[in-house]
Amino acid sequence: MKALVIDAAASCMHIAAKNDDFKASISLDLGQKQSQKLLPSIDYILSQVELKASELEYTALTSGPGTFTGLRLAFSALKAIELANNVPVYGIPTLEAYAYPYTSFEGQVVSVIDAKKDQFFACVYENGKTVMEAADTSAEFVASKLDKSKKILLAGPDAALFAEELKKISSDFNLIVYPSQPCPTDSLFAIAESMIEQKKEPLADYDGPVYLRKSEAEIKLEQSAN
Repeated sequence: MKALVIDAAASCMHIAAKNDDFKASISLDLGQKQSQKLLPSIDYILSQVELKASELEYTALTSGPGTFTGLRLAFSALKAIELANNVPVYGIPTLEAYAYPYTSFEGQVVSVIDAKKDQFFACVYENGKTVMEAADTSAEFVASKLDKSKKILLAGPDAALFAEELKKISSDFNLIVYPSQPCPTDSLFAIAESMIEQKKEPLADYDGPVYLRKSEAEIKLEQSAN
């Protein structure tokens, strides 16, 4: 299939395109400059697989949780392509995408992103089923949901950081943390095409990012109202 996918949920943004058997990807870890580089990077990636936006069969993105700015940038870019070329956009929960490569893992899988302020966006899976729903929570709360008798694989860009937090809580966890994580864009391609095969609906016009935490502006507005 001909597709474009974006993972902008964490500090490092990943963009990839495929034209049947040809695939290209790029990663951007540029801080605030990412907003300037996203659209040129999309054009570049599409050119590498000899595609035009009008030729895409679908696009997909990590729909959240994640960084406010990154998620908004990705949604805006793919919604613009959808509007101009009638290309459906598929939203895939961020933590599901990060855990996807380990669906057959025999144990528990913790998919995690550093949410700052001593909090994490985390979700726990076992045998492909959700043990703990995605939450903006503490390492202590996630630890309470884990089974120390089983292997626990940590997935996501901040897996190593989360492992250190779990070790502070207990030395009894049987943790597995790989030194590098699989590229999330491969998961986005696979999950989106499974959704298409199952005839699941793409994002509607009104759908936006899934935020588990209120923005600083929302918090300040609530404080000023009280």
